Order: sequence, then structure tokens, then C-alpha cells
Amino acid sequence: MNIDEIPNGSDLELDIRYIGRSMSFSSNVIIKLNNSILISPIKVNEQTIGFDDNCRINLIIKIEGKVYLWDNVTVRLVKYDGVIYHKIDVEGVGKPYNRREAYRMYIGEDMPIYINTASGPIALTVLVKDLSETGVGFISKEDLDIDRTIRLKLKDFNTLISLSGVIVRKEHLNHLDSYLYGCRFNEKNNRLGKYIARRQGEAIRKKTNNYSSPPAAKRPPKSSNK
Repeated sequence: MNIDEIPNGSDLELDIRYIGRSMSFSSNVIIKLNNSILISPIKVNEQTIGFDDNCRINLIIKIEGKVYLWDNVTVRLVKYDGVIYHKIDVEGVGKPYNRREAYRMYIGEDMPIYINTASGPIALTVLVKDLSETGVGFISKEDLDIDRTIRLKLKDFNTLISLSGVIVRKEHLNHLDSYLYGCRFNEKNNRLGKYIARRQGEAIRKKTNNYSSPPAAKRPPKSSNK
């Protein structure tokens, strides 16, 4: 897929990796300029955001049912004809991309999961590695079987999001003497999408708040007239 073949108005996704965190933002193509495209500016809480050099950004575009990926693109804010856009510099051609149904957001927190046993459900504390709308990855010292059903309960303010899933992948981590599991959720949960979007917003706000203003330039001392 060449940039010239991307129709104006196409929906796109920017997959952001920043210091161990994954985030995703949606926008659409407005204007194509040579090897660049201008997209509707990406905003969080009504504020247009910027991406620094530590961000690794992939561009994902779906056209006529097919998905294409441009790896490690550059994104910056620009003004064109008096309008603010995010400008994406694209090199080469987009490669066909067999993506998962949803990107995974890094979590890195201890959470309980629940499994059924002959004596009833029990809770296991596991390290939830990442989360998406279609599944969850977690690490545990417990040796669980593939196809085992688990239930994850996420606390979202004063409510719980209960998610049922099945273990589809298992990998032994020698350095941790533990297992890495991949689970696929049994059904779509609309509240989960909102939960992930809120966690993304919190991560962006935290990143923004960590920026510090550069120190003010020191003025030269005033000369005194003797």
C-alpha cells in the first residue's frame, strides 16, 4: 500500500509505545502531502497532545477490509492553512498486517483472578501484565492448564467489571520460576473498553504532568555605576 492509495477520510490508528506503556489513538486522514499525511489532531481531555522522541509510533490503516502497517513513523504538530493538524511522515509502503483484534495496554499490577475447583472458586493473586478488549496476559507461579476458565474482576471506581476468559497460551519463565499466561475473553464487554480508555487518559495526563518547564535564563548582573 502506497501513501497515494490512501483515500482521504480513511480511519487510522496510532499505536504508541512509551517507556513500557502501550497506548492507541484513533483519527482520520484529512490531507496528503508528498510523503506525509495530515490527520485530525489527537486530543485528551480537549487538549491537543504532542509526542516526544522517546515514543515509538506505528501507523495502522484499514482500507477495504485489509489492514496495513507503517512502522516507526514520525508524528508532530503543524499548522497548515491556519489549521492545526498532526502530521505523520511516512516512508516506504504499508505492509499487510495481521493484527490482533485489539491492542494490549501495559498494566503491571497485582490483581486477583478466580478459578473453579471441586471445592468451589478460589482466588489467586497474579501479576497482570497487559490487557485488551479481547484478552489479558498475567504471570503466576501456579501451574494452570490450557483451556482452564478464569475470571478477572477489575475495580472501576465503585463498580466491578467481571470478565470471564479461557487460557489459550502458556509459557514457562525460567528466570522467574513462573508461568506467563495468555487468556481470551469469552465475550465483549463495553465497560472494559471505557475502562481501558480511562487508563490511557490517566497515563497521558501523568506523562504530561511529569514535563517540567525549562529553567529561566539567568539575567546578567546589572553593572553598578561608581
